[in-house]
Amino acid sequence: MSANSLSSIVRFGAFELDLQTGELRHAGQKVKLQEQPFQVLAALLEHPGKVVTREELHTKLWPADTFVDFDHSLNAAIKRLRDALSESADAPVYIETLARRGYRFIAPVNGSSSPGEIEIAAAPPPGAWKRTVIIAVVGCLVVAGLLYAWMKPNRERSPRLVELQRLTEVPLTALPGTALSPTFSPDGSQIAFAWDGGVIGKGYDLYVKVIGADEPLRLTSHPSARLSAAWSPDGRTIAISRGAGEDDSGLYLIPPTGGPERKLIARSPVSWFGTEANWISWSPDGKQLAFIDHPANAVADATLQLFLLSLENLERTQVETGCNSVSIPKFSPGGKYLAWVCNKAAASSSLWLLRLSDGDRSQLLSWEDGISGIAWSRDERRIVFSSVFHDGGVWETSLDRPSHVERLPTGHDAEALAADPAGRGLAYARGTHNVNIWRLDLLKSPPQARKLVSSSRQQQAPSFSPDGRKIAFESTRTGATEVWISDADGLRAQQLTNFGQSTTGTPRWSPDGKLIAFDSRLGGEANIYLVDPRGGVPRKLSIDRQDNCLPSWSHDGQWIYFVNGEDSAIRSVWKVPSSGGHAVLIAKQSATFPLESPDGEKVYFVRNQKLWQVKTDGSMEQQVAGMPELNFMGDEWFPFGSSIYFIAHEGDKRIISLFDLQTKRARPIFTLEKPSPGWIGGMPVSNDGNWLLFPQKDERSSELMLIENWR
Repeated sequence: MSANSLSSIVRFGAFELDLQTGELRHAGQKVKLQEQPFQVLAALLEHPGKVVTREELHTKLWPADTFVDFDHSLNAAIKRLRDALSESADAPVYIETLARRGYRFIAPVNGSSSPGEIEIAAAPPPGAWKRTVIIAVVGCLVVAGLLYAWMKPNRERSPRLVELQRLTEVPLTALPGTALSPTFSPDGSQIAFAWDGGVIGKGYDLYVKVIGADEPLRLTSHPSARLSAAWSPDGRTIAISRGAGEDDSGLYLIPPTGGPERKLIARSPVSWFGTEANWISWSPDGKQLAFIDHPANAVADATLQLFLLSLENLERTQVETGCNSVSIPKFSPGGKYLAWVCNKAAASSSLWLLRLSDGDRSQLLSWEDGISGIAWSRDERRIVFSSVFHDGGVWETSLDRPSHVERLPTGHDAEALAADPAGRGLAYARGTHNVNIWRLDLLKSPPQARKLVSSSRQQQAPSFSPDGRKIAFESTRTGATEVWISDADGLRAQQLTNFGQSTTGTPRWSPDGKLIAFDSRLGGEANIYLVDPRGGVPRKLSIDRQDNCLPSWSHDGQWIYFVNGEDSAIRSVWKVPSSGGHAVLIAKQSATFPLESPDGEKVYFVRNQKLWQVKTDGSMEQQVAGMPELNFMGDEWFPFGSSIYFIAHEGDKRIISLFDLQTKRARPIFTLEKPSPGWIGGMPVSNDGNWLLFPQKDERSSELMLIENWR
């Protein structure tokens, strides 16, 4: 059947195609469609529901005497046609691809229940047309009323899909090292950001550059562990949130053209929580700054709360969030809402909104893979956010349909987001984190280190097998954090778990080497699992408590020590039989990272950055006298013999040191060439005392990218 025999207007879904004019419309709005995609669509609509071969399309679109790269041209035409119809080849709604054969139009056409041949209806008898019209109108009204709720979201979504397909990505910076925390000027012509000058571990200063120019202007000369900024609505000032030690952490103001800083208030360093806990946001009316701080009277070490600072009188007010660990505050462009992220667990977050007019607080969505950045659309109807794990994708949701979350077709390894107030795009920091496991030869004089387990991603939480022939560790080399094992020389690595979740790790060998205990947040809750290191299906250890992680074994293999409440920041140490069952309290809150002493008489753990000990029955709890302070996470130490290996932090240096429990003295062993990551997951020593494993941050870089046309 030729196209000329078809009705002039063909309708399918929310589209209608005029075969005479070549115009395609969606919900009444004209959709751009080029000539070749139109010809392909017309050819498919001649035989809906039937296969149109590639050879037939070749003959129809390109005559025999036309020289053209047919495969490339047809593929391009199909791609442009799919773009116009807002569909993909993976999930076709209208056009199905049959590999190496052709294509088939699969949607109902002109109101039919199936995609059959299109035919012209016979002319109605004289006088019957009025009755037919009335019946049709009434039927349409009934159907429209029933289907309106279902059709409305799809009608709104299709134009948005077209917009998303037009997004492009370009670099904003091409600087060595790490650029973070972007913020746009109100007119979108400039961007300010934190940069380490290309030196890993040096600290960040604030820079500003005109978009399209190369050289940035340095605004501060105070390298800081954490630095975030927010441009004022009038463009005259930039606010800084700095984490740089007890004396220099606070909120500051500085002109975007350079000049002296003005300190507004002091705040706690909270540098151990990462960039997300240091974000700052300026209200659109210019009167307030939203920021994160650790309250002085907080019971838990990991408590972070949301505050508002009045720029008129510098009074700070805590916002009631109902959350123990808050990050990334962000005012909406019109000042209607204040959004923030609640970190429920090590890798689980939720996005919350406060309606500023009446104080109404509501959860927008829950996200199991963590949130590292958020930004608002100009109309305050949508929020885009970056996800911490997997490949760091960028996602979008709307206030009226928060359950519908859609990934943007561009953006990866995203760490922070900032929307251009002028509506021209979305900036984000594309980061690269390379953490590898190194092995230190303790018997050499001086001790020597070499890289042992490496990939382009992150390797942490190493553990020696009892015979020293194998190593277990966690790695993100497949996207999600999983448990891996390798030979002692780092070779022949094999993946042991495949949960596909954001945090699975901290593997620990049983004393007989037959099992590995580890934790995972599968399903959003921390649990302990056991797996055969030779392979097999992991099984969850049954414990009469919830939210359990950081397992370690007793020397006889009869017990597994663990932390309960790690993800809620109310932590305590327990033990449970290695077969599961009833858990026994060993150390009350706050306590984390339990490891049994080599003689099996005590359990060491960390409390408030101090090393403590308790007998295995939970009695005689006391601080280890003379032991230097540990890092905040409490994971940079390991007991061996009558000593404790640990990492000492002296300025920018990280020094592996040995503390003698008898003499109460510490001595340096080895200085790391590069910084250690915030979480290393342990630094074990082999049973023969020959080797020590430690993770090191070998590379840390990020550049600022711009997703154009997002608004």
